[in-house]
Amino acid sequence: MGIVVAILLFFSILLVITDRMKKKATSSVPTSTGYNPNISSFVDPYGDEDIDPVIYYAGKGYIRKKNVETVLFIGIDSFGEAQKREGNSNNDQADVLMLAVIDHENKSFKVLQINRDTMTLIPLIGTAGDRVGEVISQIALSHTYGSGLKDSCEYTAEAVSTLLLEEKVDHYVSLKLDCIAIINKSVGGVTVKIPYDMTVVDPAMKEGAEIKLNEEQAEGFVRARKTLENSTNISRMGRQEIYLSAWKDLAKKKMNADAGFALNLIGDLGDFMITDMDLNKLSKMATDLSEYRYEGMVKIEGENRMGTSFLEFYCNDASLKQAVLDLFYNEKT
Repeated sequence: MGIVVAILLFFSILLVITDRMKKKATSSVPTSTGYNPNISSFVDPYGDEDIDPVIYYAGKGYIRKKNVETVLFIGIDSFGEAQKREGNSNNDQADVLMLAVIDHENKSFKVLQINRDTMTLIPLIGTAGDRVGEVISQIALSHTYGSGLKDSCEYTAEAVSTLLLEEKVDHYVSLKLDCIAIINKSVGGVTVKIPYDMTVVDPAMKEGAEIKLNEEQAEGFVRARKTLENSTNISRMGRQEIYLSAWKDLAKKKMNADAGFALNLIGDLGDFMITDMDLNKLSKMATDLSEYRYEGMVKIEGENRMGTSFLEFYCNDASLKQAVLDLFYNEKT
């Protein structure tokens, strides 16, 4: 799928940015551990208590992975530097959500792509900034509570954890829309094949056309939705995959040819990023991922329904549970 190189490059960029900025932070979200009781399953009554319990679901047995770490990538739907907003809310939605699930014991990782329209419980923050409960809403709106900085990222991480049957989100990285043009320009433009008619976005975007995207076109390709005939976020997620796969090939060549490639992105990307990881953590994670095996993309199936004002995505219960098992458990052999 190509996402492995993109993630490796992303961590390389973050590492250099964090070194330059000299900013440190600590994770406020604990590492994923323990048995998940929310999976419809049962523990083997004949098993040895000294052996890891076996969970049964849909006719198969699963054993929980022992050393798992997760990183949530959040794409924010606004421009401008990451700045604190006054009050208990902001206008920045989590438009792109991808969770990297890293299995340190097996030296591998998978990536979960989450639909931003997914309906789930998100934290509800009162006017005084205090937590007053939860509300069922699109998961993208979880980021609109708080200052728009780390607290908002933490609310989104909590919403993702709730969606995934209380599996923990250990770390997060958020990037603003400005990064699309910056990343596209860094490789001299990305060439993609237009999957269907997008001429309403740009006259050149005819179905089947191969276009080297400029910065404005790149944003339209990965972001456009409401103006298209197929306005679902599922369709947009597919285009984001197409773009990422094409970009990573160009980025890999750039990195091989120019050791300073990541450095050239520092000034432009640094002000548009928020992360809870410090330099040492980023360094270790970048090293781990460079040596680990990428095991593919995981998606949760479901259906779109028109809500009162906006499209809503409802996860298929079986698909959600299977995704959690695929990410955090090993099938018993």
